[in-house]
Amino acid sequence: MSTPAPQVTRAPMVPACWLCRGPGRLLYDDCRDLEYFVPGSAVFARCESCGFVFIDPVPTAAELEALYPESYNNFHAPQGVGAFLLRRYHAHQAARCMRYLHPGARFLEVGCGTGALLERLRGQGVDVRGIDLSPAACRLARARGLDVFQGTVEDYETTERFALIFLSHVIEHVPDPVGTIARLTSLLEPGGVIYLETPNVGALDARVWGQEWGLIHYPRHLSLFDRVTIRRLLGSAGLEVLEVTSEINSCGWALSIQGALRRRGWDRSRAPRSRYYPLLLLGCLPLNLVDLCFGGTAFMSAVARRPA
Repeated sequence: MSTPAPQVTRAPMVPACWLCRGPGRLLYDDCRDLEYFVPGSAVFARCESCGFVFIDPVPTAAELEALYPESYNNFHAPQGVGAFLLRRYHAHQAARCMRYLHPGARFLEVGCGTGALLERLRGQGVDVRGIDLSPAACRLARARGLDVFQGTVEDYETTERFALIFLSHVIEHVPDPVGTIARLTSLLEPGGVIYLETPNVGALDARVWGQEWGLIHYPRHLSLFDRVTIRRLLGSAGLEVLEVTSEINSCGWALSIQGALRRRGWDRSRAPRSRYYPLLLLGCLPLNLVDLCFGGTAFMSAVARRPA
């Protein structure tokens, strides 16, 4: 007998903004999953006070793990053009991390997947740890000899303190981003740094595509930030924000086009990424130059330091 597909059910209405408790208004209506085809729909609200964007209904804790099937794209290494782009991306991430690390420094990656970045940094003498929700991803990371915890940040217990904690496209997946950042701040050594990457809902492609924007990534993205609200989130934990910058990545445009083709019935694939997707990534890269003129690209990074 086949296992029934996970379904997002209605939770109580979100009464107010998760960041400032201000009132929300409808931003995106009837969002659906066109990557993994989880049944159900939801809306996103934007806070009228601070601009933070959040989902309603919020998936329950029991539902969250089921939203990441074994076929989830981040758990599997791409091939061909996708593999080349991912290697370049990991090399860029490692170089950014090493600005705040030295041999022997402790590093924690939240959402480490199969451990590709951890392995790179271990090769440079960094003392690495990882956390990931996926049992399959953790098994692959441990096969590389990496120290990886399977579970959530809230479940992770350690007496260690870290020079750098890195989250690549994780904060938008957690049901309590304020609590998550506060917890991670408590794991930093004095002067330690949080470096995160997340979609930018203020980007040009988000404004062009509206509720068809690929990086809404329903039902796995629970919140969406712009350059202002990501600063507010990090500041809520007492961190000093050092920089918020755009990252060159065409995923927002590429996923939006793929989703539009599926929504209109022109792409009937049930795979998370259609065969033409790597070509979309390459073809849309020049659009990042346009993005930079209109509020930044769809991927942004932020770096914030705990006071010494």
